Amino acid sequence: MSIAGFVSQASDLRECRAGTELFARPEIQEFFQRVTGPDAAIADLAGPAESGDVFRAGMAAFLCGVMVERGGSAPVAAEVVLPVMRRELLRARELTAEKAAEDEVFERSPDLVRAHHTLPFVLLAAMTTLSRDEEARKRLRADSDVVALVAELEGRYETLYYVREVLALLDGQEILLADPRNRRAFLLGLTGVRNVMYHFFALAQDALLRHAGPGYLAAEPTDPAAVRYAANDGLTEDERRAAQNLVDHQRFGFQYPGAKDGVPVPAMFFPGSAAFSDVPVINGVPTLFLEERSVNAQWSPTNMYPVLHEALKAQVTLRELPSAEAEARFAVLG
Repeated sequence: MSIAGFVSQASDLRECRAGTELFARPEIQEFFQRVTGPDAAIADLAGPAESGDVFRAGMAAFLCGVMVERGGSAPVAAEVVLPVMRRELLRARELTAEKAAEDEVFERSPDLVRAHHTLPFVLLAAMTTLSRDEEARKRLRADSDVVALVAELEGRYETLYYVREVLALLDGQEILLADPRNRRAFLLGLTGVRNVMYHFFALAQDALLRHAGPGYLAAEPTDPAAVRYAANDGLTEDERRAAQNLVDHQRFGFQYPGAKDGVPVPAMFFPGSAAFSDVPVINGVPTLFLEERSVNAQWSPTNMYPVLHEALKAQVTLRELPSAEAEARFAVLG
């Protein structure tokens, strides 16, 4: 039997409650044996995941996530998995209004119960794809219904906490770091950065020192282990365990923008525990000033921005503005 034929057949309550036992079925094992490559498998699963039995379709979406872990295309899998997640979240919300026992609800509204049992597996596949696909995160973040469902149902499905945190990542955001002393300005782009400024500081100060050179603004070198952890750059299990003892600290003064007598000057230190949305926006761009460190803020990376998924890479890119453009920015900031 084809995977489409198998997924189209109705699941019963015993099967739903058994969960992963489904994967031992000969129909699923035969599907695995016929797989010629992960992307081909995702293509074969797309139709069943869209129109099959609710429980088995969710498991088909989960198999798409398995194929991504085996090297399949996360963007292609996201097109399959995320619509399933949305549908099952809607059903899960509807199920919360039911007061009867599960057996009774299954008799009246079996798809609500099927969605409840398959959703944890769908959410795992969603995490796998979202952690690898920035554009999918952006699309899902723009879906206000999904964002509300994630928040509403988080207490019922553990993995929704991680989905919520992934949706809160800073993707496609920019921030200007301006150095009024040296009349230099840097535009930094953020991808996969946690919405806590300590995470940005850890990545930004490394990018600044690699670009401007050692000792810029009297900054000491960054800790390679802390930078690798912040970027989630191919960490081994031993490195993840060792990171529990990491303590990082600022190398620059990341300051509120200020001015004195019409001249741009740094003001007080911008707190690393703040959210990106708290950064002052000047002329349409979130902006902080740079100066030599005057206070010593430190943080525990694993506490402030724990790794959500091993595939989720965080990155800060840096572009220094040409002198004329930098001066134009300072004219606005003064």
